[in-house]
Amino acid sequence: MRNVNVDLRPEAGDTVRVPVPPGMQPQHSQHPHHPPAAKSVAVLGPTLRFKGELSAEEDFILQGRIEGSINHTQSVTIGSEGSVLGNIHARVITVDGTVEGDLHGSESVVVHETGKVVGNIFAPRIGIVEGALFNGRVEMTPRAAGAESQRTSAQRREQNPPGIPMTAEETEHLLLGKK
Repeated sequence: MRNVNVDLRPEAGDTVRVPVPPGMQPQHSQHPHHPPAAKSVAVLGPTLRFKGELSAEEDFILQGRIEGSINHTQSVTIGSEGSVLGNIHARVITVDGTVEGDLHGSESVVVHETGKVVGNIFAPRIGIVEGALFNGRVEMTPRAAGAESQRTSAQRREQNPPGIPMTAEETEHLLLGKK
């Protein structure tokens, strides 16, 4: 028998099939006769340098550098070697590297202990792990009320300039939508 060495590491731009952890599979794959679901993930390697607007419809992991905005419908992970100079819009954003710009997650944003974010975070669920570097503002808004919340935030900024705390009634109105 002959041994053959094959390098199975993904190259920049390759699509990799990643098993979905138990409990995270879509409902239709819970059937015992169906194999576990796998997601398609694009890996943009550490030698990648990109300027402009990047948009995609599949999950991706960035280990390179992007100067410009990312508009995405799925999950974006900025790897430990990755950096972005621009805003990111995605369903789920995970930061292990560096981002200088605003993060807009329609579902969630997580900054891990190796992550560095200089910019604002907007999402219904936000996690900043101890050890992460973060300099900016956090605004947690429910998904369904995203547009309404943006209007309310603009009105609140007009009524209460930065540095002046809101009253209990203003906070209750903002969070619960009470009049």
